Amino acid sequence: MSSLYLDHFRLSEAPFGITPNGKFFFEGQARGAILEALHHAVLDDDGIITVVGEVGSGKTMLCRMLADRLPRGQVDLVYLANPSFGPREILQSLVADWDLKVPAGQPLVLAIQAALLERHAQGRRAVVLIDEAQAMPPESLQEVKLLSNLETAQRKLLQIVLFGQPELDALLAQPRLRQVRDRVVHRFDLRPLNAPDSAAYMDHRLRRAGWQGGALFEPRAQRQLVQASGGRIRAIHLLADKALLAAFAQGARQVGRTHVQLAVAEFKAGVPAAQGSRRGLRPLLWLALGLAGLGAGGAVGYGLGQRAVPVPAVAAPMPSAVSALEPVTSPPVAVSSDGADAMAQPPDVPASASDSPPTAVAATPSAEPATALAERYAGLPGPLRDAVLHTRGVFDDPAQDFRVLQIGLAADAAGALRLLDQAREAGEVWVQDRQYAPEASRAGLWAVYVGRYATREQAVQALQQFSAPIKARRPMVRTLDRLRTESYPERAPT
Repeated sequence: MSSLYLDHFRLSEAPFGITPNGKFFFEGQARGAILEALHHAVLDDDGIITVVGEVGSGKTMLCRMLADRLPRGQVDLVYLANPSFGPREILQSLVADWDLKVPAGQPLVLAIQAALLERHAQGRRAVVLIDEAQAMPPESLQEVKLLSNLETAQRKLLQIVLFGQPELDALLAQPRLRQVRDRVVHRFDLRPLNAPDSAAYMDHRLRRAGWQGGALFEPRAQRQLVQASGGRIRAIHLLADKALLAAFAQGARQVGRTHVQLAVAEFKAGVPAAQGSRRGLRPLLWLALGLAGLGAGGAVGYGLGQRAVPVPAVAAPMPSAVSALEPVTSPPVAVSSDGADAMAQPPDVPASASDSPPTAVAATPSAEPATALAERYAGLPGPLRDAVLHTRGVFDDPAQDFRVLQIGLAADAAGALRLLDQAREAGEVWVQDRQYAPEASRAGLWAVYVGRYATREQAVQALQQFSAPIKARRPMVRTLDRLRTESYPERAPT
């Protein structure tokens, strides 16, 4: 969502993204001191190290920062992000990451021990970082203990760091894991940010993202946001992003208390206990699209990262769909509210909030004579005219039933042609006229799609083969049933 307001607030990049980015690392509230202590412990001490913090406290960022700071000329590093690995899978990961050749029939642990002895002789240090360790099976932790036993007469051959939620402490407290617990030589506690550090953290992120003005958040609004977040970094990110979006939607240059209140209301609506109250909410994403994106010449495309050429003012209908409030981090497809359309998110694209696409009008397409259609689009450039007529011939046929990937939206014929040229590499191309009314005073959009897929899974699989520029647009899976409800010039929305 943050891509919508970057230009409005003169930001060079998203200040409150969910994906950890070392550029934004904040050293306040002992974060910097913990990183330095971790760096020292990994290089100079022996034994297992644990880093414990609540959900969204910044553990993964700290883990990535540690990995970046370790001298690769002296350290052989393995990062395990999958905590559900079984004991053998952990050993196999080490073998694969270090490109070890294991003779047939030889136990993996012996091959790893030989490799560690060789690295020790070369003056190198072997380090394993395990994220979300609270989810590890006890058997895997016992395997970690066995690996930590590998040593010479002077020192351990392998340094292990476990990053986890407080449940990691409870897991290690089990009697059968006493030997693992006894090998923990350092434990670091990541606490939520206090109020002054939370405010400093927000300012730090904004400055790093290019903000050069005064206080972007009014002091009272910032205090309200900090209190609602409880000092959890992830909650600060979600609330700040939504508050900036609300300010952008209202054309404000500073985030006030009203904007934070909207953000908090939408954030709390994502809590399961508040599901009953979600129905009446109009998500901030749709507010931004309806009140600012299409109404003030913004470059938007359903709020899914798809940019359109700036368009003149238009009174866009306000959808009532409710956005998903938490970032999608695992399945590559986020299903919309009606299960029909979905956003196809390739793995290498930072994770963002996925929203159900708006329904402009529920109506079946009207059959219009081909001659009338040809006259309607006679003034378009040839390639665009041919694509539009071909699309209408297929999309208006109720017997057709398949899915396409929406590449983006364009505000005029020139923008549609540029999208059309870019999309051709991905397969069959479609262009849908969505100029909602024929009056010259009402602006419109052109939607560009690609492909012909029988199932959502086929569409997502095809997306993985697209070029990076197309993936960056975050293509969205659309069904023809849904697209047929969207308006053409002769069928203005209600």
